Amino acid sequence: MKKVLLLGATGMLGSAVYDVLKDKYELVLTARDKEKIDLLNRKYGGVDKHKVVLFDAEPIYQDYINKKGSLGEYLPNFLKEAGEVDFVINAIGITIPYSMVNPALTFFINGALPHILAGIFGEKLIHITTDCVYNGKEGFPYDENSLKTPVDIYGLSKSIGEPTNCLTIRTSIVGRELEGFTGLLEWFLQQDGKEISGFAEHYWNGITTKQFGKICDEIMSSREAYPKIGIYHVFSNTVSKYEMVSKFKEKFGINCKISVNTENKLNRIMSTVKDLNAKLKVPSFSQMVDEL
Repeated sequence: MKKVLLLGATGMLGSAVYDVLKDKYELVLTARDKEKIDLLNRKYGGVDKHKVVLFDAEPIYQDYINKKGSLGEYLPNFLKEAGEVDFVINAIGITIPYSMVNPALTFFINGALPHILAGIFGEKLIHITTDCVYNGKEGFPYDENSLKTPVDIYGLSKSIGEPTNCLTIRTSIVGRELEGFTGLLEWFLQQDGKEISGFAEHYWNGITTKQFGKICDEIMSSREAYPKIGIYHVFSNTVSKYEMVSKFKEKFGINCKISVNTENKLNRIMSTVKDLNAKLKVPSFSQMVDEL
């Protein structure tokens, strides 16, 4: 059984990836505190079958602040505790709602840490980045050669953190969360009995967090069939945010009124000049939501 280090196992992305992989791989799960691991176990079970290592990227940041950098003790000690692995999935990141709390830390975790990890793990690492590296106002659809044009600290930090000496997948994700309501889906699930706007001219062609887990599984189980390094766009069919929330309403039975909004225009649709996305045969948005 292959051994996989899952960094950020309790976040929106990491928890979904865990659910997909938990019965197929020997996992090393990381989280900042045990309470989050307990939440993961209550929702998906099976945590006791895997190794858990507490990990926080901020002490690594502090090592660089203190001019220790790679000579600091925190990261080497963590790597020793995690042990040898066959693959690493980096699901650690500071998301948009928290990106301005400490911009320097955002730049380190989203921008610098991926390169540090890629330097350590190389081809073993699967890293995720975002369509927010593009402004969504001009130049779409965006392929891997498109000029990056981020508009905020989050997008800029992610645009910096795209190593090419590992497998970096640029996509956009939606999915359930263990706690909190920061993502689109969890926010929507709180709108029962309310009226909300559905942005008919805000276009998206990302994937669900569960689908990302399936993609990682496919790549790890058939490693020689897929690229090991480089940046690749992974995406599904194009939908508007109005169509997205309408599908959520159908799937989860939320009793809300969705008003069409055509004022907020944004188009971060991705395309590709590479063959990975075609090989992966990503399902439609509707199919992916039905599997949540």
